[in-house]
Amino acid sequence: MITSNSSRQQQLLKLLLLSKQGLSIDELATQLDISRNATKQHLVTLEQAQLVKTDHVNLNITGGRPSRNYQLTEQGIHQFPKQYAWFSQLLLTELKEELGEDGFRAYLAKLGTKLAKSLLPAADNVDTAEKLRHLLEIMQSLGYVAEQGVEVQGASIQAYNCVYHDLANEFPELCEFDRALISTWLDKPVEQTQCMAQGDCVCIFKLQQ
Repeated sequence: MITSNSSRQQQLLKLLLLSKQGLSIDELATQLDISRNATKQHLVTLEQAQLVKTDHVNLNITGGRPSRNYQLTEQGIHQFPKQYAWFSQLLLTELKEELGEDGFRAYLAKLGTKLAKSLLPAADNVDTAEKLRHLLEIMQSLGYVAEQGVEVQGASIQAYNCVYHDLANEFPELCEFDRALISTWLDKPVEQTQCMAQGDCVCIFKLQQ
């Protein structure tokens, strides 16, 4: 995270973005029109934030001191804007228009089922309680804050966040993906009794007996 001199550091990051082979301190200082020491201080801060890294040493053919090349890390590249939500919205809009509402729901359920089946070998020969534990781990790896709920009868999964909340507000059919994933993994029908996209405080998926 850039916390100080952010404008200058953003300029430095942009220079490295435009130079895939990397740049030395002297090259960066020249392009930024600041001193070598100031450039080095910015690089130290950015290295500590894991946004830049040293790639290799360039040997100066004039006999001067060797210089290190600096490049962006993957984390540094991700400092620049992404439009995942916009592109996802575009794709979902087109899919819904082409497939119709029922076809759109069926497609999302198919995706959830496919994902669950691709992971099913990890749940072979285990009981429902163990499957549920594995499922919660999978959901957490996908970004959900989820836990097993306490029900009078049976069990449930409570998710306290929606990993595509803004999209789900516009496309409530996305919940079909979650329901299909959970139902296929546990090999049990699932009823969603609460949904954050519908204004509830939590998403609850109740396992049917």
